[in-house]
Formats: sequence, structure tokens, C-alpha cells
Amino acid sequence: MVDSLAEAGGTRGTVARIAFTAGALAGGLITFGGLALVGLGLHGSAAAVALAAGVAAGAAALEALGRGVVPRIRRQVPERWRRDMPLPAAAALYGGLLGLGFTTFVMTWAVWALAAVCLLLGSPLVGVVAGLAFGAGRAIPVVAMSSRRSGAGGDALARMIAGPRPLRRARTADAALLSALALAIAVAAIA
Repeated sequence: MVDSLAEAGGTRGTVARIAFTAGALAGGLITFGGLALVGLGLHGSAAAVALAAGVAAGAAALEALGRGVVPRIRRQVPERWRRDMPLPAAAALYGGLLGLGFTTFVMTWAVWALAAVCLLLGSPLVGVVAGLAFGAGRAIPVVAMSSRRSGAGGDALARMIAGPRPLRRARTADAALLSALALAIAVAAIA
């Protein structure tokens, strides 16, 4: 997708990047907002809140230790969409699949943990915030790299392709953020 968006210049590229971002945000809202709605019955339960904090803390530990993700989904978005559809439509669908979270590669525990936390907390507000943040987190790197195939964007893409170091850094950041989430849930529960 980075290549497709990068090759599209001018207005066409801008429209495709906007469509990609909108798709990713919508996908995140559907997954994490939907899980929060399913968990509405658990909303506020002390056991569910404690379990949500425990899930976030456990996932933080797994990320920090670099443990493999189970189950590790290994799906790609359909390549033919790039050839068979107008670029903005393909970009929106690609973004949507990435934003859904579980329809493409899942390489960190954070995705599973965030889904569980949204379900366990059963708060539509948490689901909306988590969904938008997840969708934005999926969209921003693609849009940034495709906007700057030369310079910083191209360098970042080359580093990602070259080896595992960027994934390790992302997982370390996930561990820190999941630890902060666990702490925030625990503090909110106490308050």
C-alpha cells in the first residue's frame, strides 16, 4: 500500500491517503467500539476491571520479553485490489482491513490486549478512543512513508524491510504503553 500511495501524486494521492486513513479509523471503531458494546454487561464490575488491568500488565510483560504472539495472524490484504479498483476505493478498503486489527498481520500482544480491555471494561467511550487510536496508529506510518518515499519516509520503510529492529522497538513501546494502561485502569478502579 505504501508503494501504491507513493506512486499516486497530487490530488489523486492525497485523496487516496485520506481514504486510507478514513478506512483505518472506521475499522478501529468497528472492532474496538464493537467489543466495548458487547462488553456493556460487564461495565463497572470490579472483577472485569481487575481482569482488564491484569490483561494489560500481562501483555506488557510478554511484549517486554519479546514473546511470540499466539495466535499470530498472518494475512495480507488482497493484492488484486490495487490492480482492479480505483486507488481511493482500494486504499479505503486496505485501511479498513488494517484498522479492524485481526484481518491482517498481528505481530504484537498489544492488539489482543486492547481488544480484551475494551471488552472487559465495556465502556463505549473507551471503545471509541481505543478504536480511533488504533486506526490512527495503523494509518499514520503508511501515510507518512507514502508521502515521503525519498528522505525520512523512504528511510523508515527501508529500515522496516531490512530487519527486526523496528519491530523490537515497537514492541518495547507497546510494553511501556500497556504498563501505563494497566496502571491507569488500576488507579481509576481505586478512585
